[in-house]
Amino acid sequence: MQSVQNFYTKNIDENELICQRLKQNLSVLSIARLFTFIALISIPYLLRSNIIFVIAAIVVFGAVFLVLIKKYIKIKQRLKYHNNIVAINAKEIRALQYNFEEFPDGKEYLELAHCYSQDLDLFGDTSFYQYINRATLKEGEDAFAALLLSNTIANITSKQEAIKEIADKAEWRQTFSANAMFIENETRISSIVHWLESYTPFVPKIMRYLPFVILSVFSVVAVLTFFFGWLFNVLFIIIGIGLTISGFYFKHIQNLSAKADKVKSVFKQYATLLKLIEQEKFTSKLLKQQQQKLAITNSKASSAIAKFSKLLDVMDYNNNVFYIIFGNGCYLGALKTAYEIEKWLVTNKNQVADWFNVISFFEGYNSLGNFAFNHPYFNYPSIKEGAFTFKAKELGHPLIAQEKIVKNDFEIDASSFHIITGSNMAGKSTFLRSVGLGIFMANLGLPICASSCVYAPIKLVTSMRSVDSLKKGDSYFFAELKRLKMVVELVKSEPYFVLLDEILRGTNSYDKATGSKQIVARLLNENATGLIATHDLSLCDMANENNSVKNYHLDATIKNNTLSFDYRLKKGVSKTMNASFMLKQMDLI
Repeated sequence: MQSVQNFYTKNIDENELICQRLKQNLSVLSIARLFTFIALISIPYLLRSNIIFVIAAIVVFGAVFLVLIKKYIKIKQRLKYHNNIVAINAKEIRALQYNFEEFPDGKEYLELAHCYSQDLDLFGDTSFYQYINRATLKEGEDAFAALLLSNTIANITSKQEAIKEIADKAEWRQTFSANAMFIENETRISSIVHWLESYTPFVPKIMRYLPFVILSVFSVVAVLTFFFGWLFNVLFIIIGIGLTISGFYFKHIQNLSAKADKVKSVFKQYATLLKLIEQEKFTSKLLKQQQQKLAITNSKASSAIAKFSKLLDVMDYNNNVFYIIFGNGCYLGALKTAYEIEKWLVTNKNQVADWFNVISFFEGYNSLGNFAFNHPYFNYPSIKEGAFTFKAKELGHPLIAQEKIVKNDFEIDASSFHIITGSNMAGKSTFLRSVGLGIFMANLGLPICASSCVYAPIKLVTSMRSVDSLKKGDSYFFAELKRLKMVVELVKSEPYFVLLDEILRGTNSYDKATGSKQIVARLLNENATGLIATHDLSLCDMANENNSVKNYHLDATIKNNTLSFDYRLKKGVSKTMNASFMLKQMDLI
């Protein structure tokens, strides 16, 4: 952990020094711009008696002024980039200390009907998503949330290899994120892709040649006019013809210009992100597959996107009055650019969505890689084929600070059910979530909070906290029954690992005991595997009737009028209860 924090601290120190130097450069450039501007105004005035000197001074100081502006903008961009790097590392240090409230909580992705997202606290305040997500773009957040919700056990070894590789590329990940932070666009990528794919061309094919014809004629007439002066009126006629042709498509041009103005910065920055992906050397199968999606005939996706960005920039010139008159009048500039845009779309529009999806993929896997990098003491499960098994040494909850966490050895094989008993606050629910998150993280390809683990994969489903639906008129009990119905239907179709926590709370103790036994029996008949936490000790009798059922418990100790917990998983049935003690301690009885 210390070496990880040292990495972030070193990055902050180095980039803060760069920021200080860049700020000094900006100050010098500001002063230089001021003096150059003063010179640009005053020197031509002082030399006004000599028109050649005046023109020379305007040209020289004007050029210097433009160079200084360009350099100032470039350095300002570099300063923002290094400030982004500082911010990224500072947030990671706080996250290492389990202060991650400033990260998005992803509550919009919570699906109550999902197999496990609510019960494992995947989304919302202090959630797994909030702890691990590092996506900067909205589409990246969507892709990352989809990964968490996928509940798939395919290609886990390939996922592990990809996460290991990208975890080792800490500098590259931060460069990617810092550049992604430049993108500030309210238009969703999905709407941009829809615009590209549904775009209706309006420029006739003759525009491939006509602008050059008009420009050639205008140039010849302009030269003749310069030398002879007798074709001056013809120049205005040519400009008029150009403006008339452009005016015929005025509405289409305006619509395209407006759209270009909204999306050009997105394409420019996305080209940078694509280039970072293209230029990086990846060795893992999954990352290479994504990278190869950016390869197109005789070019690269980043080059294609950069070209499109430049075309959109040129289209934006149509908002300039001078360009409207002379650019369109002498050259049909807007129509020529629109023709080039439409030609680009014919070639590339069906691939743009895939290119953007590659960026979203890397945003998601950057989050996974960052998590693995931040937790070098977590370990990747050893994946084996065959019937389900989960054998973990020193398994813990990944969101509990290491100095507070209590870890347990735990193993379970296919078609087994473990009943977990224990008094209130003994840690039953936390233990269930530790196991659930261990399986969930293993399926993602992540290292888990355990010193070692052997795992044959299985999908996950839970019923740990049901939610009333007043809008639907569902009681708590009925909502829980619907959840249990979903669990039973799923395990009938394929193997699942089931987590149940104090089920059937909404009924009397007799019905609860009887119903719980029948639910567990039904799940065992379907060859399901899982854990059930309960206060109902009669449920533990099932271990005497079925060899697939085993009893475990977490204890509480009352000594010297003090209640304590060791959170250690032990074999057998719990013998201690603490409700009466707590009622007395709270002065309720």
